[in-house]
Amino acid sequence: MKRWILLAWVLTLGLAAFAITGKERLLAHGDTVYLRLAPVDPRSLMQGDYMALNFAIADAIREALHRQGIEPAREQVAVIRRDPRGEATLVRLHTGEALAGGEQLLRFQTVPSRWGGTQAQVSTDAYFFQEGQGARFEKARYGEFRVGPDGQALLVGLRGEDLGAL
Repeated sequence: MKRWILLAWVLTLGLAAFAITGKERLLAHGDTVYLRLAPVDPRSLMQGDYMALNFAIADAIREALHRQGIEPAREQVAVIRRDPRGEATLVRLHTGEALAGGEQLLRFQTVPSRWGGTQAQVSTDAYFFQEGQGARFEKARYGEFRVGPDGQALLVGLRGEDLGAL
């Protein structure tokens, strides 16, 4: 019995270490991509100081899904292109075709919206910050992501209108 408990403990730690290593690799080697924030109710008093996030590209993805008659699935992939500043725009939904020069993948999830219906969500829908820093983050206009070759995105921070740190 003790052997099985020890084996389960080792497997759990191994899986956690594997997941952490993958995220660290994405932070270190992923491409920097900026996604413009879309308006949303920014604060929650019950959960502490945080900003609810919605990205403009999510609206474009939702429109593309509707326009093309694609049934939203939990995990999907979009094709994006970055401008010289690094801001990404939607090119198309990915259906397995080869990417053209300057294009890259961006994974998203289709999840229930807080306001009914469904929404496309890139990485996360919230950014928590230290208590009392709300005024600082009200100036946020972009989410800064690290994006891997497979389109996996990890939010690393928020940026102002000029893409400067807040």
